Amino acid sequence: MTLAIQESNQDLQLLATRINTNGEVTFERVGKWRGGDQHQYTFTTSWAPNLINQYRSFDGRTLKVSANDNWPYFGLKSLPGGAAGDVPDTGIDIQIINALALYLNFTYKVRRPSDGQWGNLLDNGTITGMIGDVANRVAHLAISQITITRKRESVIDFSAPYYLDSLTLVSRTPQLRSRTLAAFSPFTAQVWLCIGLFTLGLGPLTRLFTWLAPPPDTHRPVSSQEGRVMSHQREVIFNTYIKGSTTRGVSEFSFHFFRSLVVQSNLLYPRPWYLRFLFVSWYLFCFYVYALYSGTLMAVLAVPSYETPVDSLWDLPAAVAQGFSVGLVKDTSIQYIFQEAKSGVYQEVWKLLDYTNFVRNLDHGFDKITQEKYLFISSELNSEFFAVQKGRQRFYISQQTFYPQGYCIACFSGAPFLPKFNQMLMRMLSSGLISHWKDIELGRASSSSSASSFTSTLTGNRKPEAITMEHLQAAFFILVLGYLTAVISLVGEVAWTAWSKSYW
Repeated sequence: MTLAIQESNQDLQLLATRINTNGEVTFERVGKWRGGDQHQYTFTTSWAPNLINQYRSFDGRTLKVSANDNWPYFGLKSLPGGAAGDVPDTGIDIQIINALALYLNFTYKVRRPSDGQWGNLLDNGTITGMIGDVANRVAHLAISQITITRKRESVIDFSAPYYLDSLTLVSRTPQLRSRTLAAFSPFTAQVWLCIGLFTLGLGPLTRLFTWLAPPPDTHRPVSSQEGRVMSHQREVIFNTYIKGSTTRGVSEFSFHFFRSLVVQSNLLYPRPWYLRFLFVSWYLFCFYVYALYSGTLMAVLAVPSYETPVDSLWDLPAAVAQGFSVGLVKDTSIQYIFQEAKSGVYQEVWKLLDYTNFVRNLDHGFDKITQEKYLFISSELNSEFFAVQKGRQRFYISQQTFYPQGYCIACFSGAPFLPKFNQMLMRMLSSGLISHWKDIELGRASSSSSASSFTSTLTGNRKPEAITMEHLQAAFFILVLGYLTAVISLVGEVAWTAWSKSYW
């Protein structure tokens, strides 16, 4: 604000507002204006000062900072001796604000928002959380992994992003698949169905071919008894091995083809060429299927097989169908990303979310992952930190990330020190300091993690192992099932025979 005070008929004293080290707004003389025929301006200081230079030093001023306890960004601890209040502990954002305070010559006091939320502009006009503290001038700034949203930007100003991060999905480490039906795992259900249909259908097809085939020429004139014997032998061979008699029907043909499928010899010796082509194609098919089955089965039994991990948002519907619930930290920007989506995959994900599965904080979310079938939506950096702290081998972080976003410092609208903050943040970012502070926090998480005693990981356990009874469950299951079927069939035949004799 600029104030003009009239000193005489032609002279005006010019004053502009300044903020002193106590945070009070005062007027400071900046120049003089003289009227008359020629207007003259004389400025002792800049009327509109360069904010970069103006805030090169805060002259020891104390700023109020709103922050939530949100390690690894802004960790807070209570004051010693049971005193009310919080003091900064450790975190990336704490390193940033400490660097700003050191180079710009200010101190700061931390306060938590009364509702413990990050904050947003509600439909009734209320502004909550850290955003509300800044918008209502309860705090000069807020810093604690704050992202820009449309509603937030309408009530406060944001600094340039100092860290870019994306969202990811966190779930429990994929579990070992059950070996109960391992014998069937080399092929899909569709392949097994096709093999079964072809095996059962080839017997009737062969019987049909032999029924339609013309009989051998056994009635041609012969010149000797030897010729009649040879003709008779051909007819016997045809009737016995090809044409089929009362002892060689469809069921027996099918059984012999099944023997070929399981690499057993058969007693079929086809003479016609059409049957030879049919049998050769079947033998080649059996060889190919057997080679694929045995090789794949060996790999399945020798190397552990794990559940399919959830790697993207498109995998969520299938995971929910398998009993997983999906959640996130409530009242954060992540919630509003899905809640405000009008179309696309984000809207579909919002339909899968249930408010009862939302959690209070990241710590609660990661504990829930280990206790139940729970998928947690979180930022990639936070996910890595908490997974390392709680035991990295217990969690799976999806390979695909989504919705990249930047973390910023929130300041009240028109904050004059914001250009200087932006300049300092860009210097920290380009010098690698923020990345260095991130590595420090990650190392601290690793050193305090109980996972340090574990050397095996999910990939490290993927080694061949000896075949055990667990691997052969399916084989014994088939054997027992066959025995039970045989017993039931025997009981049925005995009962049928007894009933037939008594009835007739």
